[in-house]
Amino acid sequence: MSLIRKINTFGTSMKKTHFKNNTGSGLEFELKITNDLRALAAAESFSHEVLRHNALSTVARHGLQNLVMAAVKDATTHAYPAGESGSILIATLQDDHQLTFTIRDYGLPQDVQKLEVALHQVTPTLRPQVLGLDFVHLADEVHWINYGPDGKALKIIKWLHETPITEHEQRGDLHPFTEAPPLAPEQDYQIRRMLADEAVQVSQLIYKAYGSSYFNRDVYYPERVARLNENGQVISFVAADASGNLVGHYALEKNQTGPVIEGGQAVVDPAHRGRKLLERMKEAAIQTAKQLNLMGMYGDAVTVHTFTQKSNIEHGAKLACANLGISPKSENFHGIEQSVQTQRVTCLLYFLWLQTPIVRTVYAPSRHKEAIARLYENLNCPVTFGESQTPQGHGELRTRLDAAAQTAFLRTEVIGADSIAAIRHAKRELVEKSHAEAVFAELPLIDPGTPAVAAALEKEGFFFCGITPHFSAGGDLLRFVYLSDELASSAIHIQEEIARWLVDYCLADRLRVMAAQE
Repeated sequence: MSLIRKINTFGTSMKKTHFKNNTGSGLEFELKITNDLRALAAAESFSHEVLRHNALSTVARHGLQNLVMAAVKDATTHAYPAGESGSILIATLQDDHQLTFTIRDYGLPQDVQKLEVALHQVTPTLRPQVLGLDFVHLADEVHWINYGPDGKALKIIKWLHETPITEHEQRGDLHPFTEAPPLAPEQDYQIRRMLADEAVQVSQLIYKAYGSSYFNRDVYYPERVARLNENGQVISFVAADASGNLVGHYALEKNQTGPVIEGGQAVVDPAHRGRKLLERMKEAAIQTAKQLNLMGMYGDAVTVHTFTQKSNIEHGAKLACANLGISPKSENFHGIEQSVQTQRVTCLLYFLWLQTPIVRTVYAPSRHKEAIARLYENLNCPVTFGESQTPQGHGELRTRLDAAAQTAFLRTEVIGADSIAAIRHAKRELVEKSHAEAVFAELPLIDPGTPAVAAALEKEGFFFCGITPHFSAGGDLLRFVYLSDELASSAIHIQEEIARWLVDYCLADRLRVMAAQE
Protein backbone atom coordinates (compact mmCIF):
# COMPACT_ATOMS: atom_id res chain seq x y z
CA MET A 1 0.00 0.00 0.00
CA SER A 2 1.28 3.51 -0.74
CA LEU A 3 0.24 6.70 1.00
CA ILE A 4 -0.42 8.37 -2.33
CA ARG A 5 -3.41 6.07 -2.83
CA LYS A 6 -6.63 6.18 -0.87
CA ILE A 7 -7.01 3.35 1.61
CA ASN A 8 -10.05 1.30 0.73
CA THR A 9 -10.62 -0.31 4.09
CA PHE A 10 -13.80 -0.35 6.16
CA GLY A 11 -14.64 2.95 7.84
CA THR A 12 -11.62 5.06 6.84
CA SER A 13 -10.73 8.28 5.08
CA MET A 14 -7.33 9.84 4.56
CA LYS A 15 -5.77 13.24 3.83
CA LYS A 16 -2.24 14.18 2.82
CA THR A 17 -0.79 17.72 3.17
CA HIS A 18 2.57 19.30 2.43
CA PHE A 19 3.69 22.02 4.83
CA LYS A 20 6.51 24.50 4.84
CA ASN A 21 7.87 26.53 7.73
CA ASN A 22 11.01 28.52 8.48
CA THR A 23 13.06 25.37 8.93
CA GLY A 24 12.12 23.49 5.80
CA SER A 25 9.42 21.29 4.31
CA GLY A 26 7.54 18.31 5.59
CA LEU A 27 4.43 16.20 5.32
CA GLU A 28 1.20 15.87 7.26
CA PHE A 29 -1.05 12.81 6.97
CA GLU A 30 -4.41 12.15 8.55
CA LEU A 31 -6.38 8.92 8.72
CA LYS A 32 -9.84 8.90 10.22
CA ILE A 33 -11.35 5.54 11.18
CA THR A 34 -14.42 4.44 13.04
CA ASN A 35 -14.20 2.65 16.36
CA ASP A 36 -15.09 -0.58 14.61
CA LEU A 37 -12.33 -3.13 15.28
CA ARG A 38 -12.27 -3.97 11.57
CA ALA A 39 -10.73 -0.54 10.92
CA LEU A 40 -7.60 -1.37 12.91
CA ALA A 41 -6.02 -2.99 9.85
CA ALA A 42 -6.14 0.35 8.06
CA ALA A 43 -4.55 2.09 11.03
CA GLU A 44 -1.77 -0.47 11.14
CA SER A 45 -1.08 -0.15 7.41
CA PHE A 46 -1.16 3.64 7.68
CA SER A 47 1.32 3.80 10.57
CA HIS A 48 3.59 1.27 8.90
CA GLU A 49 3.70 3.29 5.70
CA VAL A 50 4.39 6.57 7.51
CA LEU A 51 7.23 5.00 9.46
CA ARG A 52 8.74 3.38 6.40
CA HIS A 53 9.81 6.75 5.00
CA ASN A 54 12.36 7.96 7.55
CA ALA A 55 15.84 7.21 8.86
CA LEU A 56 14.82 5.35 12.02
CA SER A 57 16.25 1.91 12.60
CA THR A 58 14.04 -1.13 12.04
CA VAL A 59 13.87 -1.74 15.78
CA ALA A 60 12.87 1.89 16.45
CA ARG A 61 10.19 1.84 13.74
CA HIS A 62 8.75 -1.40 15.05
CA GLY A 63 8.64 -0.17 18.64
CA LEU A 64 7.06 3.16 17.68
CA GLN A 65 4.40 1.45 15.60
CA ASN A 66 3.56 -0.83 18.53
CA LEU A 67 3.08 2.24 20.71
CA VAL A 68 0.90 4.00 18.13
CA MET A 69 -1.26 0.93 17.64
CA ALA A 70 -1.61 0.44 21.39
CA ALA A 71 -3.03 3.97 21.58
CA VAL A 72 -5.34 3.41 18.61
CA LYS A 73 -6.63 0.13 20.05
CA ASP A 74 -7.18 1.80 23.43
CA ALA A 75 -9.23 4.56 21.80
CA THR A 76 -11.16 2.05 19.68
CA THR A 77 -12.06 -0.04 22.71
CA HIS A 78 -12.60 2.55 25.45
CA ALA A 79 -13.28 6.01 23.96
CA TYR A 80 -16.98 5.46 23.29
CA PRO A 81 -19.75 3.69 25.21
CA ALA A 82 -20.48 0.11 24.15
CA GLY A 83 -22.55 0.05 20.98
CA GLU A 84 -21.93 3.70 20.11
CA SER A 85 -20.19 4.56 16.85
CA GLY A 86 -17.49 7.22 16.87
CA SER A 87 -14.44 8.53 15.03
CA ILE A 88 -10.73 8.22 15.79
CA LEU A 89 -8.27 10.51 14.04
CA ILE A 90 -4.64 9.46 13.53
CA ALA A 91 -2.58 12.49 12.46
CA THR A 92 1.13 12.58 11.67
CA LEU A 93 3.48 15.52 11.25
CA GLN A 94 7.00 14.89 9.96
CA ASP A 95 9.95 17.00 8.88
CA ASP A 96 13.64 16.21 8.59
CA HIS A 97 14.11 16.03 12.33
CA GLN A 98 10.98 14.95 14.16
CA LEU A 99 7.92 12.74 13.75
CA THR A 100 4.72 13.32 15.73
CA PHE A 101 1.70 11.01 15.94
CA THR A 102 -1.53 12.31 17.46
CA ILE A 103 -4.31 9.82 18.23
CA ARG A 104 -7.51 11.76 18.86
CA ASP A 105 -10.97 10.60 19.87
CA TYR A 106 -14.18 12.57 20.46
CA GLY A 107 -15.67 10.29 23.06
CA LEU A 108 -16.22 10.06 26.77
CA PRO A 109 -14.58 12.64 29.07
CA GLN A 110 -11.66 11.07 30.92
CA ASP A 111 -9.53 11.87 33.95
CA VAL A 112 -6.65 12.96 31.72
CA GLN A 113 -4.55 14.17 34.65
CA LYS A 114 -4.67 10.67 36.12
CA LEU A 115 -3.75 9.17 32.74
CA GLU A 116 -0.81 11.57 32.39
CA VAL A 117 0.49 10.72 35.86
CA ALA A 118 0.16 7.00 35.23
CA LEU A 119 1.95 7.36 31.90
CA HIS A 120 5.02 8.88 33.54
CA GLN A 121 5.42 6.53 36.47
CA VAL A 122 8.93 6.27 37.86
CA THR A 123 8.60 2.48 38.21
CA PRO A 124 8.94 0.73 34.81
CA THR A 125 6.55 -2.04 35.87
CA LEU A 126 3.77 0.50 36.47
CA ARG A 127 4.00 2.58 33.28
CA PRO A 128 2.60 -0.16 31.02
CA GLN A 129 -0.67 -0.10 32.97
CA VAL A 130 -1.83 2.76 30.74
CA LEU A 131 -1.37 1.34 27.23
CA GLY A 132 0.02 -2.10 27.92
CA LEU A 133 3.64 -1.26 27.13
CA ASP A 134 6.38 1.06 28.35
CA PHE A 135 6.94 4.05 26.06
CA VAL A 136 10.27 5.20 27.53
CA HIS A 137 12.50 3.54 24.93
CA LEU A 138 9.92 3.81 22.14
CA ALA A 139 9.36 7.58 21.95
CA ASP A 140 10.97 10.77 23.25
CA GLU A 141 7.78 12.43 24.52
CA VAL A 142 4.29 11.09 25.17
CA HIS A 143 1.53 13.30 26.59
CA TRP A 144 -2.24 13.25 26.98
CA ILE A 145 -4.28 16.27 25.86
CA ASN A 146 -7.66 16.93 27.44
CA TYR A 147 -10.54 18.26 25.32
CA GLY A 148 -13.13 17.90 28.10
CA PRO A 149 -16.53 16.86 26.70
CA ASP A 150 -14.95 16.67 23.22
CA GLY A 151 -12.68 13.75 24.08
CA LYS A 152 -8.90 13.47 24.41
CA ALA A 153 -5.74 12.86 22.42
CA LEU A 154 -2.39 11.18 22.92
CA LYS A 155 0.60 12.95 21.37
CA ILE A 156 3.66 10.81 20.62
CA ILE A 157 6.90 12.55 19.58
CA LYS A 158 9.96 10.79 18.20
CA TRP A 159 13.18 12.51 17.27
CA LEU A 160 14.64 11.11 14.09
CA HIS A 161 18.13 11.64 15.53
CA GLU A 162 18.95 8.69 17.76
CA THR A 163 22.71 9.04 18.17
CA PRO A 164 23.94 10.52 21.47
CA ILE A 165 27.38 12.09 21.66
CA THR A 166 28.78 8.96 23.34
CA GLU A 167 27.98 6.94 20.19
CA HIS A 168 28.51 9.70 17.63
CA GLU A 169 31.08 9.14 14.90
CA GLN A 170 32.61 12.53 15.82
CA ARG A 171 32.46 12.00 19.57
CA GLY A 172 36.21 12.57 20.08
CA ASP A 173 37.63 12.74 23.58
CA LEU A 174 34.86 12.66 26.20
CA HIS A 175 36.97 12.35 29.33
CA PRO A 176 35.55 14.55 32.10
CA PHE A 177 37.13 17.93 32.73
CA THR A 178 39.62 18.01 35.56
CA GLU A 179 38.78 20.80 37.98
CA ALA A 180 42.28 22.28 38.23
CA PRO A 181 44.02 21.79 34.86
CA PRO A 182 46.93 23.94 33.67
CA LEU A 183 45.47 27.20 32.39
CA ALA A 184 45.49 27.74 28.65
CA PRO A 185 47.70 30.56 27.35
CA GLU A 186 46.22 34.03 27.44
CA GLN A 187 44.48 34.68 24.12
CA ASP A 188 41.60 36.43 22.43
CA TYR A 189 38.20 34.73 22.49
CA GLN A 190 35.27 35.20 20.15
CA ILE A 191 31.78 35.27 21.67
CA ARG A 192 29.13 34.51 19.06
CA ARG A 193 26.16 32.36 18.07
CA MET A 194 26.77 28.66 17.59
CA LEU A 195 27.17 27.42 14.02
CA ALA A 196 25.18 24.35 12.98
CA ASP A 197 28.28 22.21 12.50
CA GLU A 198 29.49 23.06 16.03
CA ALA A 199 26.67 21.18 17.75
CA VAL A 200 28.98 18.20 18.30
CA GLN A 201 31.38 20.41 20.24
CA VAL A 202 28.53 21.72 22.38
CA SER A 203 27.45 18.18 23.28
CA GLN A 204 31.08 17.34 24.06
CA LEU A 205 31.37 20.34 26.41
CA ILE A 206 28.17 19.41 28.26
CA TYR A 207 29.24 15.78 28.61
CA LYS A 208 32.72 16.63 29.85
CA ALA A 209 31.29 19.02 32.45
CA TYR A 210 28.22 17.10 33.63
CA GLY A 211 28.78 13.52 32.55
CA SER A 212 25.41 11.93 31.81
CA SER A 213 23.64 13.72 34.69
CA TYR A 214 22.42 16.90 32.95
CA PHE A 215 18.64 17.08 33.26
CA ASN A 216 17.95 18.25 29.69
CA ARG A 217 18.67 15.15 27.60
CA ASP A 218 18.56 17.00 24.27
CA VAL A 219 22.03 18.48 24.86
CA TYR A 220 23.59 15.03 24.43
CA TYR A 221 22.32 14.69 20.84
CA PRO A 222 24.26 16.97 18.46
CA GLU A 223 21.60 16.86 15.74
CA ARG A 224 18.97 17.91 18.26
CA VAL A 225 21.14 20.79 19.46
CA ALA A 226 21.44 21.96 15.87
CA ARG A 227 17.73 21.48 15.17
CA LEU A 228 16.55 23.31 18.29
CA ASN A 229 18.78 26.23 17.37
CA GLU A 230 17.51 26.12 13.81
CA ASN A 231 13.86 26.43 14.83
CA GLY A 232 14.51 29.01 17.55
CA GLN A 233 13.51 26.96 20.57
CA VAL A 234 17.10 27.24 21.78
CA ILE A 235 19.61 30.00 21.03
CA SER A 236 23.15 28.89 21.76
CA PHE A 237 26.07 31.24 22.39
CA VAL A 238 29.64 29.97 22.38
CA ALA A 239 33.11 31.07 23.34
CA ALA A 240 35.70 30.12 20.71
CA ASP A 241 39.42 30.20 21.49
CA ALA A 242 42.14 31.52 19.18
CA SER A 243 42.15 28.20 17.28
CA GLY A 244 38.39 28.30 16.73
CA ASN A 245 37.64 25.48 19.17
CA LEU A 246 34.65 25.90 21.48
CA VAL A 247 35.56 26.32 25.16
CA GLY A 248 32.25 27.66 26.48
CA HIS A 249 28.49 27.51 25.94
CA TYR A 250 25.41 29.35 27.22
CA ALA A 251 21.87 29.11 25.86
CA LEU A 252 18.49 30.75 25.90
CA GLU A 253 15.59 28.30 25.97
CA LYS A 254 11.89 28.98 25.38
CA ASN A 255 10.09 26.60 27.72
CA GLN A 256 7.25 28.60 29.28
CA THR A 257 3.90 29.59 27.76
CA GLY A 258 4.41 33.24 28.70
CA PRO A 259 6.68 35.89 27.10
CA VAL A 260 9.83 34.88 28.99
CA ILE A 261 12.97 32.91 28.17
CA GLU A 262 15.31 30.89 30.37
CA GLY A 263 19.07 31.26 30.44
CA GLY A 264 21.18 28.20 31.19
CA GLN A 265 23.10 25.22 29.77
CA ALA A 266 26.21 27.02 30.96
CA VAL A 267 29.64 25.42 30.73
CA VAL A 268 33.21 26.71 30.46
CA ASP A 269 36.29 24.54 29.97
CA PRO A 270 38.21 24.79 33.31
CA ALA A 271 41.43 25.49 31.38
CA HIS A 272 39.85 28.75 30.18
CA ARG A 273 38.13 29.88 33.38
CA GLY A 274 38.84 33.16 35.13
CA ARG A 275 38.53 35.08 31.85
CA LYS A 276 34.92 36.20 32.16
CA LEU A 277 33.79 33.90 29.34
CA LEU A 278 30.51 32.98 31.03
CA GLU A 279 29.77 36.62 31.75
CA ARG A 280 30.50 37.59 28.15
CA MET A 281 28.31 34.80 26.72
CA LYS A 282 25.52 35.71 29.11
CA GLU A 283 25.73 39.39 28.18
CA ALA A 284 25.47 38.44 24.49
CA ALA A 285 22.43 36.32 25.34
CA ILE A 286 20.79 39.19 27.21
CA GLN A 287 21.29 41.56 24.29
CA THR A 288 19.71 39.01 21.95
CA ALA A 289 16.82 38.36 24.34
CA LYS A 290 16.04 42.09 24.37
CA GLN A 291 15.34 41.89 20.63
CA LEU A 292 12.76 39.07 20.96
CA ASN A 293 9.81 41.14 22.22
CA LEU A 294 9.78 39.27 25.53
CA MET A 295 9.02 40.63 28.97
CA GLY A 296 11.85 38.94 30.81
CA MET A 297 14.64 36.41 31.11
CA TYR A 298 15.07 34.13 34.08
CA GLY A 299 17.50 31.63 35.52
CA ASP A 300 17.47 29.04 38.30
CA ALA A 301 20.53 29.61 40.47
CA VAL A 302 21.57 26.64 42.58
CA THR A 303 22.20 27.05 46.31
CA VAL A 304 24.82 24.30 46.56
CA HIS A 305 27.18 27.21 45.90
CA THR A 306 26.66 30.94 45.27
CA PHE A 307 28.47 31.34 41.92
CA THR A 308 25.35 31.37 39.73
CA GLN A 309 23.53 33.59 42.22
CA LYS A 310 26.34 36.15 41.95
CA SER A 311 26.21 36.00 38.15
CA ASN A 312 22.47 36.71 38.09
CA ILE A 313 22.80 39.58 40.55
CA GLU A 314 25.71 41.14 38.63
CA HIS A 315 23.61 41.18 35.45
CA GLY A 316 20.74 42.97 37.18
CA ALA A 317 18.37 40.05 37.75
CA LYS A 318 16.12 40.16 40.81
CA LEU A 319 14.95 37.36 43.10
CA ALA A 320 11.35 36.24 42.53
CA CYS A 321 11.00 32.71 43.91
CA ALA A 322 12.71 30.10 46.09
CA ASN A 323 12.25 26.75 44.38
CA LEU A 324 12.80 24.62 47.45
CA GLY A 325 13.82 21.03 46.70
CA ILE A 326 13.31 21.38 42.94
CA SER A 327 16.22 19.06 42.01
CA PRO A 328 17.09 15.59 43.35
CA LYS A 329 19.87 15.15 45.88
CA SER A 330 21.58 12.78 43.46
CA GLU A 331 22.54 15.73 41.26
CA ASN A 332 26.32 16.14 40.99
CA PHE A 333 28.23 19.43 41.07
CA HIS A 334 31.80 19.40 39.81
CA GLY A 335 34.30 21.25 41.95
CA ILE A 336 32.12 21.13 45.08
CA GLU A 337 33.67 19.31 48.00
CA GLN A 338 30.43 17.46 48.70
CA SER A 339 29.34 16.54 45.18
CA VAL A 340 26.44 14.31 46.30
CA GLN A 341 23.94 16.27 48.34
CA THR A 342 22.36 15.29 51.64
CA GLN A 343 18.98 16.74 50.62
CA ARG A 344 17.09 17.85 47.55
CA VAL A 345 18.63 20.86 45.87
CA THR A 346 17.02 24.29 46.17
CA CYS A 347 17.29 26.84 43.37
CA LEU A 348 16.62 30.56 43.48
CA LEU A 349 14.69 31.95 40.51
CA TYR A 350 16.14 35.27 39.36
CA PHE A 351 14.23 37.43 36.89
CA LEU A 352 15.65 40.09 34.56
CA TRP A 353 13.25 42.55 32.95
CA LEU A 354 13.72 42.99 29.22
CA GLN A 355 10.98 45.63 29.09
CA THR A 356 9.80 48.13 31.67
CA PRO A 357 7.20 46.41 33.87
CA ILE A 358 3.75 47.97 34.02
CA VAL A 359 1.43 48.09 37.02
CA ARG A 360 -0.70 45.01 37.46
CA THR A 361 -3.54 43.98 39.78
CA VAL A 362 -3.00 40.68 41.54
CA TYR A 363 -5.14 38.56 43.84
CA ALA A 364 -2.98 37.28 46.65
CA PRO A 365 -3.72 35.20 49.75
CA SER A 366 -3.98 37.61 52.68
CA ARG A 367 -1.47 35.55 54.69
CA HIS A 368 1.23 36.08 52.07
CA LYS A 369 0.28 39.53 50.79
CA GLU A 370 3.14 41.27 52.61
CA ALA A 371 5.72 38.77 51.30
CA ILE A 372 4.36 39.07 47.76
CA ALA A 373 4.45 42.87 47.99
CA ARG A 374 8.11 42.68 49.07
CA LEU A 375 8.98 40.45 46.11
CA TYR A 376 7.28 42.80 43.65
CA GLU A 377 9.09 45.75 45.25
CA ASN A 378 12.38 43.87 44.85
CA LEU A 379 11.46 43.29 41.19
CA ASN A 380 10.81 47.04 40.76
CA CYS A 381 7.34 46.13 39.54
CA PRO A 382 4.33 48.30 40.57
CA VAL A 383 1.38 46.28 41.85
CA THR A 384 -2.04 46.72 43.39
CA PHE A 385 -4.03 44.07 45.22
CA GLY A 386 -7.60 43.17 44.29
CA GLU A 387 -10.39 41.61 46.33
CA SER A 388 -10.67 37.84 46.17
CA GLN A 389 -13.79 36.04 44.97
CA THR A 390 -15.19 32.54 45.28
CA PRO A 391 -14.12 30.42 42.27
CA GLN A 392 -16.83 29.69 39.72
CA GLY A 393 -17.17 27.38 36.71
CA HIS A 394 -14.60 24.88 35.48
CA GLY A 395 -10.87 25.27 35.90
CA GLU A 396 -7.99 24.18 33.69
CA LEU A 397 -5.07 22.15 35.06
CA ARG A 398 -1.89 21.00 33.32
CA THR A 399 0.42 18.37 34.76
CA ARG A 400 4.12 18.00 34.02
CA LEU A 401 6.24 15.30 35.65
CA ASP A 402 10.00 14.88 35.46
CA ALA A 403 10.23 11.26 36.57
CA ALA A 404 14.04 11.25 36.75
CA ALA A 405 14.09 14.27 39.07
CA GLN A 406 10.92 13.14 40.89
CA THR A 407 9.60 16.68 40.42
CA ALA A 408 6.13 17.65 39.17
CA PHE A 409 4.35 20.87 38.23
CA LEU A 410 0.60 21.43 38.45
CA ARG A 411 -0.31 24.61 36.57
CA THR A 412 -3.82 26.00 36.84
CA GLU A 413 -4.30 28.35 33.90
CA VAL A 414 -7.91 29.12 34.85
CA ILE A 415 -9.30 28.89 38.39
CA GLY A 416 -12.66 27.13 38.73
CA ALA A 417 -14.88 25.70 41.43
CA ASP A 418 -13.34 22.31 40.71
CA SER A 419 -9.68 23.47 40.82
CA ILE A 420 -9.10 22.53 44.45
CA ALA A 421 -10.33 18.99 43.95
CA ALA A 422 -8.37 18.61 40.71
CA ILE A 423 -5.08 19.72 42.26
CA ARG A 424 -5.64 17.63 45.36
CA HIS A 425 -6.34 14.55 43.24
CA ALA A 426 -3.35 15.12 40.94
CA LYS A 427 -0.99 15.71 43.88
CA ARG A 428 -1.99 12.45 45.56
CA GLU A 429 -1.56 10.51 42.31
CA LEU A 430 1.87 12.05 41.79
CA VAL A 431 3.11 11.42 45.33
CA GLU A 432 1.56 8.02 46.00
CA LYS A 433 1.87 6.39 42.58
CA SER A 434 4.64 8.27 40.76
CA HIS A 435 6.70 8.85 43.92
CA ALA A 436 7.22 12.55 43.19
CA GLU A 437 9.18 14.11 46.03
CA ALA A 438 8.48 17.74 45.04
CA VAL A 439 5.16 18.92 43.59
CA PHE A 440 4.87 22.58 42.60
CA ALA A 441 1.42 24.15 42.26
CA GLU A 442 1.13 27.30 40.13
CA LEU A 443 -1.89 29.61 40.33
CA PRO A 444 -2.69 32.68 38.17
CA LEU A 445 -2.29 35.87 40.20
CA ILE A 446 -4.68 37.68 37.84
CA ASP A 447 -7.56 35.40 38.92
CA PRO A 448 -9.71 36.53 41.88
CA GLY A 449 -10.23 32.87 42.82
CA THR A 450 -6.54 32.21 43.48
CA PRO A 451 -6.56 33.15 47.23
CA ALA A 452 -9.30 30.58 47.96
CA VAL A 453 -7.46 27.82 46.12
CA ALA A 454 -4.15 28.74 47.79
CA ALA A 455 -5.74 28.49 51.24
CA ALA A 456 -7.13 25.06 50.40
CA LEU A 457 -3.76 23.86 49.11
CA GLU A 458 -2.19 24.52 52.48
CA LYS A 459 -4.45 21.84 53.92
CA GLU A 460 -2.79 19.45 51.46
CA GLY A 461 0.70 20.36 52.70
CA PHE A 462 1.59 22.95 50.05
CA PHE A 463 3.47 26.03 51.23
CA PHE A 464 4.54 29.36 49.73
CA CYS A 465 7.72 29.73 47.66
CA GLY A 466 7.26 32.89 45.56
CA ILE A 467 6.07 34.32 42.25
CA THR A 468 7.04 33.72 38.61
CA PRO A 469 6.49 36.86 36.47
CA HIS A 470 4.89 36.30 33.06
CA PHE A 471 5.38 32.52 33.14
CA SER A 472 1.85 32.15 31.75
CA ALA A 473 0.32 33.80 28.71
CA GLY A 474 -2.15 35.29 31.18
CA GLY A 475 0.51 36.87 33.40
CA ASP A 476 2.25 36.19 36.71
CA LEU A 477 1.89 32.97 38.69
CA LEU A 478 1.88 32.27 42.41
CA ARG A 479 3.99 29.22 43.20
CA PHE A 480 3.49 26.80 46.10
CA VAL A 481 5.33 23.53 46.72
CA TYR A 482 4.74 20.24 48.49
CA LEU A 483 7.86 18.37 49.66
CA SER A 484 8.00 14.84 51.00
CA ASP A 485 11.57 15.19 52.32
CA GLU A 486 13.02 17.43 55.00
CA LEU A 487 15.11 20.49 54.13
CA ALA A 488 17.80 21.99 56.36
CA SER A 489 18.48 25.70 56.01
CA SER A 490 22.18 25.13 56.71
CA ALA A 491 22.62 23.30 53.39
CA ILE A 492 21.14 26.20 51.40
CA HIS A 493 23.94 28.66 50.61
CA ILE A 494 22.77 32.22 50.01
CA GLN A 495 24.48 35.23 48.44
CA GLU A 496 22.17 38.14 49.34
CA GLU A 497 20.00 39.18 52.27
CA ILE A 498 16.64 39.10 50.48
CA ALA A 499 17.28 35.52 49.38
CA ARG A 500 17.99 34.50 52.98
CA TRP A 501 14.77 36.22 54.01
CA LEU A 502 12.72 34.40 51.35
CA VAL A 503 14.19 30.96 52.08
CA ASP A 504 13.61 31.43 55.82
CA TYR A 505 10.07 32.67 55.17
CA CYS A 506 9.27 29.63 53.02
CA LEU A 507 10.75 27.15 55.49
CA ALA A 508 8.81 28.79 58.33
CA ASP A 509 5.63 28.60 56.26
CA ARG A 510 6.26 24.90 55.74
CA LEU A 511 6.51 24.36 59.50
CA ARG A 512 3.24 26.27 59.97
CA VAL A 513 1.47 24.17 57.32
CA MET A 514 2.81 20.91 58.77
CA ALA A 515 1.78 21.87 62.30
CA ALA A 516 -1.75 22.62 61.11
CA GLN A 517 -2.01 19.10 59.65
CA GLU A 518 -1.11 17.35 62.91
